[in-house]
Amino acid sequence: MKLTKAIVSTAAATMLSGALLFPSAVAAAPDQSGFSALEGIQAQALSTEEMQAISGELNAFDIASALVAAAAKLDRFPRLQAATLKLADYYQTNATTINAAFDKLGILTPCKTC
Repeated sequence: MKLTKAIVSTAAATMLSGALLFPSAVAAAPDQSGFSALEGIQAQALSTEEMQAISGELNAFDIASALVAAAAKLDRFPRLQAATLKLADYYQTNATTINAAFDKLGILTPCKTC
């Protein structure tokens, strides 16, 4: 009985101290002023060329090809090699659908391995 009370007391104290040290974040009402780390930041959308430059190859056929090449170097790790080849197969099988999504987002790059 004493052990149970000690455990409950310890748990309660731990939760209370956690609540005091890490209070939950509460959003201020729109009419109240507050601090935001993003105040004064001027942001703009990236152009398609910029998205492609930072995103790398976004063509499902190229991704599948790169995964097959990466898997060829994983002979010492058969499970990882099999998983990488499975992922490559997924990209190859669903390339048309994936590329349609990339195109819709404006980040599809021309196929380099086709």
